[in-house]
Amino acid sequence: MGIAVISYTLKDVRDEVGYLASLGQARTAQVKRDALIGEAEARRDATIAEALAEEQRMESKLVNDTEIARSKRDFELKKASYDTEVNTAKAEAEMAYSLQAAKVQAKIKEEEMQVKVVERAREHLPSKRRRNYGGERKERRTKVK
Repeated sequence: MGIAVISYTLKDVRDEVGYLASLGQARTAQVKRDALIGEAEARRDATIAEALAEEQRMESKLVNDTEIARSKRDFELKKASYDTEVNTAKAEAEMAYSLQAAKVQAKIKEEEMQVKVVERAREHLPSKRRRNYGGERKERRTKVK
């Protein structure tokens, strides 16, 4: 019979000149360097992505602000046009009122003048035709042949 070793575990390996330790240090330095490079590249990529996102946000904001300004301008232009139409209609209505009032005043003056003409015509009528205001009629003298 003999001993058969199925597995065994080494707890510590040492050498007197430090060869094994120096082999691990080179690989550890290489891994650390690669990790630092990877981190820097990830930060760079994140910064680039952030800058692109900010650029897109600013571009969208500019487009939105431009559209808002355009809409405000269009609104103000339409409002000014409508205000002009309304003011024109009001002015026309006021002028029509003034014109109508002037026509009425002219008609009143014309009728007053007609009344004065009639009164003057009555004053200049021959006395034969006039009646006495007391109700008596003045006598007419006519020659009999």
